[in-house]
Amino acid sequence: LQFLASRDHGTAWGRHVNEGVPEWPPSPYRLIRALYDVWKRKCPHIAESNIKELFEVLAGELPNFYLPPATSAHTRSYLSANSLYASDKNLVFDAFVSVAPNASCWMDWRADLTPGQRSVLEELLAGLNYLGRSESWIAAKLIASAPAARGAGYPCRPVPPRAGDEITYVACPVSTPEYKGKKKWLDALAYSSSQVLEEKL
Repeated sequence: LQFLASRDHGTAWGRHVNEGVPEWPPSPYRLIRALYDVWKRKCPHIAESNIKELFEVLAGELPNFYLPPATSAHTRSYLSANSLYASDKNLVFDAFVSVAPNASCWMDWRADLTPGQRSVLEELLAGLNYLGRSESWIAAKLIASAPAARGAGYPCRPVPPRAGDEITYVACPVSTPEYKGKKKWLDALAYSSSQVLEEKL
């Protein structure tokens, strides 16, 4: 994932947008939901069975991350409250992570994809132009070479932490065998925040 404006705008899972806590790294849950959106809006010709098959493979693995140096920041805007009084304003935070120009974030799944799954994933990634908030412009693509060999950044792995490690929690979709929800697994990926709250999930 290359952030074209050198910023990643996304609210960390379980946090309110006005807490000003950005998500970093981009979570597998956010990426798969974004790919679901690309499928629905731009690639409806891809069969649901092919999408489900691909997403099940990705949800069944925890990726390694290779992250560029980054720093978090935010802007504060006082936006109109749409009241009769012009002085009524709402404070709105826009939290983001800044990276160097042309820096890339790598999500390294060790899953074996079939040629058909690779083709579907490549098409979905080509249609993905932002991740998180719409200001997070990205270019995304699938590659086969190991990012560590290309000096991609700091490796981060889903392993038990050791003394001195920094722990960051990222949202991941559960695999289909672990899923216990009422909706179909694929449909549950498209749950809105309001549905999650309404159903106390």
